[in-house]
Amino acid sequence: MTEVAVHDQSMRWMLLTMILLGAAGHIAAADSAVVNGNGASALDRSLASLKSVIEPLSGANDELEKLRRELKQAATEEAKQAIQIRIDAERERVRQLRGNFRDILGGVEAADYEGGESAETGMQNQISELIQPVLGELREATSGPRELEELRKSLGTWTERKRKADTVVARIKDLASRNKDKSLVSELDSARRFWESRQAEAVGQIGVISAQIEERERQQKPLWEKLSGMFSQFFRSRGLNLLLALLAGVSGFVIVRRFYASLRRYSPVHRGGKGTLTSRISDILAMVLAIVVATIGIVLVFYVRGDWLLLTLVVILLIGGAWAGKAALPPYLDQIRMLLNLGSVREHERVVHLGLPWRVASIGFFTTFTNPNLQGGVLRIPIRDLMGMTSRDPDPKEPWFPTEEDDWVLLADGTYGKTITQTPEQVVILRLGGSLKTYPTTDFLAQTPENLSRGFRISCVFGIDYQHQSDAIGKVPGVLTHAISSALASEFGREGVRSVRVEFSAAAASSLDYEILADFDGSLGSRYNALRRRIQRLCVETCNAEGWVIPFTQITVHQASPEKP
Repeated sequence: MTEVAVHDQSMRWMLLTMILLGAAGHIAAADSAVVNGNGASALDRSLASLKSVIEPLSGANDELEKLRRELKQAATEEAKQAIQIRIDAERERVRQLRGNFRDILGGVEAADYEGGESAETGMQNQISELIQPVLGELREATSGPRELEELRKSLGTWTERKRKADTVVARIKDLASRNKDKSLVSELDSARRFWESRQAEAVGQIGVISAQIEERERQQKPLWEKLSGMFSQFFRSRGLNLLLALLAGVSGFVIVRRFYASLRRYSPVHRGGKGTLTSRISDILAMVLAIVVATIGIVLVFYVRGDWLLLTLVVILLIGGAWAGKAALPPYLDQIRMLLNLGSVREHERVVHLGLPWRVASIGFFTTFTNPNLQGGVLRIPIRDLMGMTSRDPDPKEPWFPTEEDDWVLLADGTYGKTITQTPEQVVILRLGGSLKTYPTTDFLAQTPENLSRGFRISCVFGIDYQHQSDAIGKVPGVLTHAISSALASEFGREGVRSVRVEFSAAAASSLDYEILADFDGSLGSRYNALRRRIQRLCVETCNAEGWVIPFTQITVHQASPEKP
């Protein structure tokens, strides 16, 4: 009877909520002996509440005894069954009333004595079964510290239960000392024995758990020993499985890729320079097949080896990846189109990226851009960065950069020198005298560089005096042309001097001007400034040899005549 009452306390509590709420307040204040306005103590009020419960309990007990006597005197089987039904109902009523009596005595301590745990739902059970291997491994790995922690929690629980039992027992003894009612004293004595049994149980559990905690603490190993044991255990079991799975996955991937590479060499679909749509699709399908084969190899190794933990983790990763792919695939349709070489950027075309021209060498998850005229001119671009770019077919004669390494250049800001380094980030120019000047590559292009290493022209103006006007058109240009070209050819070679022309330019204010046009090979780019000075010198030498006067600017001052008076 007592055990049934213990396990059904919650139901009794719900049935007599109003009684418990009133009585719990009185019982909680019993130890403080608070006195109300009429002078009645909390214990007296508790006794009154208990008496209100004991009267129907005594009546129910009397009724139960009466029915038992009737059962013994019943003559027919039908009468016995009817009386037995009434006895069962009355016994349940007695159980509930006695439980209510003990709940009022125990108060809050009785309600909290046994902390119930909520049952898991069906979904929780299913999830637990799904990840049982993972949970099992975690449980095994943390069994020692977890068991010790559970013991400490259990010790705290039983210590709290002993405190509550002590409180209830003391309260029952106090109530018994203040009451002389025989029926109430009998029930108080029954409740006292019940709570003393709980008290003794708590004391015994505290002793056992304390001994277990001491034993666990003595058996604990040092941290370094635990770690070394964990690593050795891992490499003996899971480490070997991981190594075999890795070998199987890599082998499957490499075999499929090599087989496809050999098939690609003889496939008519992949012949020719540019990849067709069919070849792009086959490339992607081959990559997907290689990944699938590698994954199957990994799963089979774990299955054959019976490593359910790693197999479960792989399956969870695959399911998660598939779920994430389902949700994330639509935004990547443009990238898939780009992978198939159907987007705005296509292989072997020209695209401008970061202000520089690039050749699209290959399109993949990482697209390769190349520029043959730049040192380190290879970029790997994530395919997502290609969104928004546009490529076009390049012209065969179209340069990829205005200069190459060791070319002589003349920039718009007057800088003259040789390019010794040109990368996607910077261009370094070696100037005459040995100084270095560095430009960001885009700033270098903004200077509209003139490449002298492909050939160049020097244009300069030279003038003679007006007294040679009669020879200015016929004789002078021919003499200057012959003198300059002969001297330059003898000094720099015929292959270095492409042509020299002297043409009458203009009749200036104080001289007859000639424009000298000299074309040179790119090998003389390092002599650009020297050639300009050399041409001026040759003009002066020719004038001296021919007796031509070189004019200078004259200023004539005219004095105004005084005004007549």
